[in-house]
Amino acid sequence: MRNVWTIARRELRGYFDHPTAYILLVVFLAINAFFFFRSAFLVSEASLRPMFDLLPWITLFFVPAVTMGVLAEERRRGTLEVVLSHPVSEAELLLGKYVGNLLFLLMALASTILIPLTLLWGGSLDFGVVFAQYFGAFLLLAGMAAVGLFASALTRNQITAFILGTVIIFALMMVGTEVVQIGLPGWLAGPAASLGILRHFGNVARGVIDLRDLVYFAALALAFLALAYWQLLRGRLNTRGRLYRNLRIGTVTVVGIAVFAGLFGSYIPGRLDLTAENLYTLSDGTKDILRGLDDLVTLTLYASDELPAQVEPLARDVNDVLRDFDRYGGGNIQIVRKDPDASEAALQEAQQRGIRSVQFNVVRREELQLKQGWLGIAVSYAGESESIPFVGDTRNLEYQLASRVWRLTRTDTPTVAFTSGHGEKTQADYTGFTRELGQTYRLETVDLTDAEAELGSEIDAVIVAGPTQPLGARPRALLRRYLGNDGRLLYLGEGSNINMRFLLAMQVPDSARDFTRQFGVELGANMAFDLRSNESIQVPGEVFNYIVAYPFWLRALPATDHAITRNLNSVFLPWASALDTLATMSGREFTPLLETSEFAGTQTGQFEIRPEQDIPYDPATLEPQLLALAIDGAIGSDAANTPIPEPPAEPDSLAESDSLMVPEATADDDGQDSAAPTAVDRTAVAGEPTGRVVMVGDSEFLTDQFSRSAPENRLFALNAVDWLTQTEALLDIRSKTATPRPLVFESNLQMQLVKYINLVGVPLLFVLLGAVRLIRRRALTRRTYGA
Repeated sequence: MRNVWTIARRELRGYFDHPTAYILLVVFLAINAFFFFRSAFLVSEASLRPMFDLLPWITLFFVPAVTMGVLAEERRRGTLEVVLSHPVSEAELLLGKYVGNLLFLLMALASTILIPLTLLWGGSLDFGVVFAQYFGAFLLLAGMAAVGLFASALTRNQITAFILGTVIIFALMMVGTEVVQIGLPGWLAGPAASLGILRHFGNVARGVIDLRDLVYFAALALAFLALAYWQLLRGRLNTRGRLYRNLRIGTVTVVGIAVFAGLFGSYIPGRLDLTAENLYTLSDGTKDILRGLDDLVTLTLYASDELPAQVEPLARDVNDVLRDFDRYGGGNIQIVRKDPDASEAALQEAQQRGIRSVQFNVVRREELQLKQGWLGIAVSYAGESESIPFVGDTRNLEYQLASRVWRLTRTDTPTVAFTSGHGEKTQADYTGFTRELGQTYRLETVDLTDAEAELGSEIDAVIVAGPTQPLGARPRALLRRYLGNDGRLLYLGEGSNINMRFLLAMQVPDSARDFTRQFGVELGANMAFDLRSNESIQVPGEVFNYIVAYPFWLRALPATDHAITRNLNSVFLPWASALDTLATMSGREFTPLLETSEFAGTQTGQFEIRPEQDIPYDPATLEPQLLALAIDGAIGSDAANTPIPEPPAEPDSLAESDSLMVPEATADDDGQDSAAPTAVDRTAVAGEPTGRVVMVGDSEFLTDQFSRSAPENRLFALNAVDWLTQTEALLDIRSKTATPRPLVFESNLQMQLVKYINLVGVPLLFVLLGAVRLIRRRALTRRTYGA
């Protein structure tokens, strides 16, 4: 090992004695930083994922450029034989050069560490994921360096070695992609995919160090080092001699073992989840559900042996989750695997259970053919069954399985009711949200304007989604009595109406907003804006479209550590209104859930909401705006005795029993509703505090238009319903779902400083270090010859 380390140090020192190394480092760092910040600032997420997604493609050229002269140049100069004439074996020489080149590559990788450190000025990184990403990059460089060494051993020409190394690495990267997979026969597509570099690197870069990926990269490095060793010795041995035959047999054996490990290492279990939320480890809530089972639950996986390249990695994750369910099921979880392509009975059973196939293209006999594959799960218990038709994403697979097990094994299903009759958004407006909510709860709609409408104890939670019309006396009394009987309410308010035709915001009348004062919250007739934590929007230009920040589309930030917002890094709230708390009764607990950054304010009245316009504001008035909060003990228990009046002749007239004096809405000259200022009784209802309320100053965020591209919106609302109904186990499972961590800088100057420190500063530092070292080396050389 002493010889290996000596050669490695000599190799590493030799790089920095020539300008080529500094040029390579500067080019690598500049390209990496340029593409990273171009993407990171666009999506405003505190994550290194864009950098590590691009890293394999940068190293595709960088690694061969570093290793191309390792052995090729030694052979061209004839110094290889001189080195081997010393008491150094071929294996020591090869390992020394490999370690030296790998150290140089790791120095280049370590030079990017300033990127995550400077990103801390604008956001919070998951350093468990960051560590896994850098560790995965180390494994990637270790495997690629062995390939580059082998390519350099094949020739005396550095350019040829560079081309060969690039081609081999490119082939290893592409072999697992869909482009290549569609042209491979079924029996070859699976093994080929398991040999692809990108698949294994992507697994590690997500924050999980898996033993199977470690085995793959170790096998990759071992195989190409063995081939390089064989290439190094073959010219020094008699091809007909015994030593050469032994060398050939040994090389084939080592490469065979490495390929076998790469192909079948995927069956080796064992992983280390480094994500802060333990995203790839079963939560305590799931474990509690599984340990509480008293009878057998069957999980049937319907999966094809031949799956498309983009789906194949999911199959591994699905099997991992099922293995964990079996482990914690205490004998009450049975895992069954069936292939609908191989059995007609399995095919009919899958179709009866609602499992659907996915179609994909393959190339067979020089033509494109359409095939189908299966990857669905059915959960069965006591003769009943529920299914996941197709597993397209494993990030929420644990919740999907656990919620189905929980629901099937319960004797009753909680009920959630949407209200209607006052311009509220309905289940049809929230199809994505209600679809996910319906997996756990029974959903129904209650028209509060109906003379026979009731909100009884059989309803576990009520959702009022953006009423834009005044609430009459009877609906108010129904809601107040429901809360007084320890009811649960998710209230999504709207302080402004949006006219999309003219892009105008108009004030919602006070009589449509004032009910929230019953539980101590004022829903402002305003629209909040945030100059820092916001979404971008595409605006058409004269020639091209361009992207601008849109301050009215808020990227709301968690205000406190609460069960609803735990592991939620932000929520997308478009056109939201700010909230304010009023005088509270004893025992009422307000917990802020979401707020803006400190660079926020509100606009009131009627105003334009065009993305390209400037928002007038006073910098001195900017401050965080409250956007959502949770209330425990929302109303006094005496509200349970609220009399329910008969339906009035006028729907917006108030009963005498209503404690709020609300002015009737009138129309101003512009045709928008307004109300004369009138005294409002904000006295809390007497009695012990009871009921739970989650209040959000926005109802648009759950519509399909916005929640489809922002799954964290649905996650927040689902968590809110779970918290309201005290379904703690499911809340614990769902709350660990990964959401983007926002990247918000205090100023544009700070953001540009972070960018150019990494894009220009770090490469310039290497230029200066290189110049100083080369000047000193030249001076020493002249001094030596002058002596």
